[in-house]
Amino acid sequence: MTLAQDITENDYPMQHAGEEIDEILSRAGKIHYGTVEYKMTKANPLMQIPLGLTFAPKQVIATLRQTAAPTPYQNYCTHVSGSGKSYYLNVCMGSNNGSLVNVPTGTYYVDYIAIE
Repeated sequence: MTLAQDITENDYPMQHAGEEIDEILSRAGKIHYGTVEYKMTKANPLMQIPLGLTFAPKQVIATLRQTAAPTPYQNYCTHVSGSGKSYYLNVCMGSNNGSLVNVPTGTYYVDYIAIE
């Protein structure tokens, strides 16, 4: 038996995850995806990045990325919020001791998938 067969034929959690994705896609209407570029010009405790959707989504999945040099001391917290057509990725940042700090300036990118 090869490793590929072992994963596809005998790994129930992997099969179950695939079935869940298939179910979501079968119930989904139209799937939209894209990337939003956002420039943070002044450090702030909260960064709200508008996703610019033109429809009211049933579900939104978003990830945050930045082109700056990575550091293990940047702990970002993200949360999607909104209603109607106005959806945002809210970003805050915590220090290693648990307190909140300002989100630093820079260019950020939000990759999103939205289900209509």
